[in-house]
Amino acid sequence: GVEVQTDYIPLLNSLAVYGWQLTCVLPTPIVKTNREGNLSTKQIVFLQRPSLPQKAKKKESKVNNL
Repeated sequence: GVEVQTDYIPLLNSLAVYGWQLTCVLPTPIVKTNREGNLSTKQIVFLQRPSLPQKAKKKESKVNNL
């Protein structure tokens, strides 16, 4: 009878444009109750994005040095 709600979708959609991907969500022991009796928890979200290929990195450094 427990319903879990998350609101990661707006965050993930906004970061996906830049190549970020959700890799892990860690729950914390922090639990709060609001006036209506709903529980909320804090969670740590890990994101990563693929590294650039070596060729692209070299080109970027040349452009930055100009």
